[in-house]
Amino acid sequence: MLLQAIAFYLFSAVLIAAAVMVIAGRNPVHSVLFL
Repeated sequence: MLLQAIAFYLFSAVLIAAAVMVIAGRNPVHSVLFL
């Protein structure tokens, strides 16, 4: 159960960071790569 929670929060942090980089990216090519 603990391993599942750690994996969930790790993946959610990565996805949130990628979403922020898509929004904040100035270069459209880099924004597409973060998708």
